[in-house]
Amino acid sequence: MSTVCPSALSWRATQPSEPAASSHLRRWPIACWRALILCALLSVVFLPEFLHEGNGPGDSFVYGKAVAGFRLVDLGILALVLAHLAALALSRQCIARFPRTLAAPGAAFLLCIVAGIAYGGLHGGTNFFFDWRALALGVGLYFVWIFWIRTPGDVAHAVRILALYMAVRIALLYAMYLSGRGDTLLGIPIPTFDGPALSAIVFTALLALRYQESCASSIRRIFWVALAAAAYLIVLLCFRRTYWGEIALGTGVLLLLQPGHRVRNFVIVATMFGIAALALGKPFADRLQSVDVTQTEGEFSADNSDHLDDLQDAWDQVRASPVMGIGVGTFYSTWRIRNWKNESVMVHNAPIHVWLKYGAAGLACYLWFHIALLRWLYTRSRRAQRNEVAFLQVAFAYLTAQFVMTLGFAPWPYSELQRTTLMSFIVAAAVASASALQLRLPDRARTSI
Repeated sequence: MSTVCPSALSWRATQPSEPAASSHLRRWPIACWRALILCALLSVVFLPEFLHEGNGPGDSFVYGKAVAGFRLVDLGILALVLAHLAALALSRQCIARFPRTLAAPGAAFLLCIVAGIAYGGLHGGTNFFFDWRALALGVGLYFVWIFWIRTPGDVAHAVRILALYMAVRIALLYAMYLSGRGDTLLGIPIPTFDGPALSAIVFTALLALRYQESCASSIRRIFWVALAAAAYLIVLLCFRRTYWGEIALGTGVLLLLQPGHRVRNFVIVATMFGIAALALGKPFADRLQSVDVTQTEGEFSADNSDHLDDLQDAWDQVRASPVMGIGVGTFYSTWRIRNWKNESVMVHNAPIHVWLKYGAAGLACYLWFHIALLRWLYTRSRRAQRNEVAFLQVAFAYLTAQFVMTLGFAPWPYSELQRTTLMSFIVAAAVASASALQLRLPDRARTSI
């Protein structure tokens, strides 16, 4: 793992020892501030950025325009990021670190964004910040997370706060659903339609399923099992096929990584599947069948043709300009889905969208970065000790499932601030989890991390 400073963790070895009581007292303010920052940013994850129909900004005031095209939430996050960057710069502790294997593809993709903006400007582009705004804010938030989450112990504390927060949010969603105040999809009442919030619940389900295996306390195990069951069930009840696929793939990867307790984990998942099937009845079975994209005649698969036509319209644009695409800040006319929309700026397929906006080089760098990220997470999870391996495995399972789903009928994962907020936390916490591995390795091996 490369660091901004020569050694991210060597400062601990040179600091004078302090009394244990004093050290314990100093941790309380840090823990409280970490919990406050985590809960505040997780609240952003549950604020829908776009309307249900996807035709406008969300109804929360934080997405209202403020100054020079920036939204209130943009300004708030930028202020938070600048404050933490200043604190990192003034700190004597070398804590700003990032995996070396991800730096090159990440920097290369940023250059492709610059090239896409320049090309879009030459072809009549106007809104150059919209497409990668969430990505930029997520990169900035990474520096916020690494300020507060530095060690595996910090990760453990952050995971507990996240689990409690998500448990409360999931309970609220159930309360609204049971009282008839949830959303509706294809005439079926559902707890929520918001995709990024559902994706966060998918991550919570995988996290709880994995962490319940390593609990020494029976009370904690009951909490994790209950949280896993509640998260799995709410995803199934929401009727969103993308997140059904995400949670199914993530669970499969997690079970493959964990040879033990597979039967118990499978029983938990199968029980929630059965409850969802009983609660929704025939519509649940019909929606499952609609996963077959060649099926377009059913009540719950009528939108399959729209998804396929959306990809075809975008693919026509890529074929017309295979090297540079159409550039950032531009839109293109649609023909096959004119009854849905006359023009489009985004494709519900990550590789085609990246190719369309950032060109062939952008697609290559995009795939390079994600393959490198997943490989890094997998190798770290294989080398980590018992205390650090759990989060690394969950991060690998979730990000793998998300990446695979975006290869189909899902937009690229950096289109919404809600998603990039969660993803920046996951990457930062994974880096902190891997920091213990760096300390255990000899110097020669450490340089390759």
